[in-house]
Formats: sequence, structure tokens, C-alpha cells
Amino acid sequence: MQKSKDLASIGIDLGGTNLRAALVDRSGKILDMRLARAADLDAQTILEKLVGCCRELIGSGNARGFRVPAAGLGVAGKIESSKGLVVFSPNLPNLNGYRLGKNLEDALRLPVRMENDANVFGLGESFAGAARGFANWVGIVLGTGAGGCLFLDGKLWEGDHLGFCAEFGHIIVEPGGPQCPCGSKGCLESFASARALVSGARRALDARKIKEGPLRELDNAGKLSAEVIYRYAKNGDPLCLELFDKMGWALGLAISNLFSALGMRRAVIGGGVGGAFELFIGSLQKTLAANCSMLGRQRPEIVRGLLGDSAALIGAARLIPVSG
Repeated sequence: MQKSKDLASIGIDLGGTNLRAALVDRSGKILDMRLARAADLDAQTILEKLVGCCRELIGSGNARGFRVPAAGLGVAGKIESSKGLVVFSPNLPNLNGYRLGKNLEDALRLPVRMENDANVFGLGESFAGAARGFANWVGIVLGTGAGGCLFLDGKLWEGDHLGFCAEFGHIIVEPGGPQCPCGSKGCLESFASARALVSGARRALDARKIKEGPLRELDNAGKLSAEVIYRYAKNGDPLCLELFDKMGWALGLAISNLFSALGMRRAVIGGGVGGAFELFIGSLQKTLAANCSMLGRQRPEIVRGLLGDSAALIGAARLIPVSG
């Protein structure tokens, strides 16, 4: 049994499909976790699920001898942290214009801070993961979409506090390329995300007039997914391997531009699709070598996140420092 003075915070990662909430102690250890589905739910229902998960975790913490003084929440999209407002979320459009953070704070009667999901990923990896000890680095999170974060002198960079920053997923890598949910065409996210893998496979099937075969059958059945494409690529399917090769090319081009502009050489790649690191890192490094001449003899460091799905939870739990 822990002493009652010990503290633990709640960290929440709200994605396009699921919401995950965890009780995290001050060392970054996850003590307990809750999972609920969030896809296609209205804002009020998402809030109710969040409240339920958090109350369960508070009870769990109390039973372990922890006091739970705060919660942090990561959400994909444009966020106004000071207002607890989701301005725009491409993956959770029902939350657009909704004060999710403020409403959660009112319901729990605890301080709640909301941030972009890629930023909380970065805070987690910086504290206890692959970026620990890095002063200057860029983070890229590959999931349903593609997000980013930027750390300068060991601190999360938030620009002019416009509600967005380091949205590397919306760097244009192919002008006039595939449509992106942000409204632009040819964004990094259009090539490097779960959504991009599926749409890219469909375009390739149509362009090559492939009317039969396992991928076409899965698509017709509504079962084509990033996980399926990853599995087929691991088994050597040429079309799926091409998609990951294209992903590496797009990432390499975007990272080359970032390194040249920012004068740094370290990047951490995470997220669910980032787990396919071995399938795109070769193409990424080849593209980086061809396009990042400013580094000269300074070798770039591209590493995969170490914390997996826990990075955002640990980072969100650290949004409000707790002491006592």
C-alpha cells in the first residue's frame, strides 16, 4: 500500500477510433488503464465515456493510496488549450467547436489541460522514451492521420499559441497530389498514415485494373485496413511494399526540409503506423541522404518511439505538473 501523500495523474489519449485513459505516477509508470470506443460518437457521449473512465481511475488510485489531483487530455486537431476547446479535429469531427477539456474539468472537479495528441506523444517520449536526453528534435506520429511535435532546448515549442504548431503531416510533399482531409493536396499525411495506406491501395488497384485477388476482395468486403496492408507487405506483396516505400519517400522529404530549416538532425517516429518502421525506414533514409545536403558529415538520427501506445498517456499525464 502506497502512502496517501503519493500522487498520480490521469493521462488520456483520444483517437479517431478509441479513447484510452490511464493512471500514471510521477515516475511515468502506468498503474491502471481504461479503454472505450469513440468512433462515430457525438460530443456529449464522448464526454460521458471520458468522465466514466476517469472516475473509475480516480477510485482505483484512491484504493492504491494515491491522490489524483489533475488530468491531461490529448486530442488530434487544432486545440485552444486555454479554453479547453477543440477547434477542429479531422478524425473526430463531432468534437469541432466543443469545449471538451472545460466540460471534463467541470464534471470531474479537477484541473484538466487539453493538448494536441502529437504534443503529448512528444512529452511522453521526451520524459521516458526515445527522445530522453535530446535537446532539439522533431516528432512525427503516424496513426489514422499524421501529426507532429517540435522540441527546442528541451522544451515543447508551441509557436504563437494559434491552436496548432508543428503540423508536419500537412507539409506538402507532392503538389497536386492526393486529397488530404485538411483541404490541401499532396500533404505528408496523404502518403504516411493509416488512411493513406488504404486509399493508396485502392488507387493502385484501380490504376492497375486489378479486379480480382485478395486485396480487391478485402476492399469489396469493406475489410481493407492498414493492418491488413502491413501484414501483406510483411509477406512480400509488391503493391503493399510499394505503399510503404512511398511512405518512406514522403517522410524522408518532409524530414529533410525540417532538418534544413531548423538546423537539427534528430527525429522520433511513433504512432500505430510507426510500428511498421522496418518497412519504410530504408526508403526514408535513402530520400534523406539525397535531399538533406546541409547536414554534411553530421549524421541524421531517425529513431522509432520506445513507448508505443503509452507515450501519449504518459505525456498527457504530465501536462499539469503535480507536487506534494
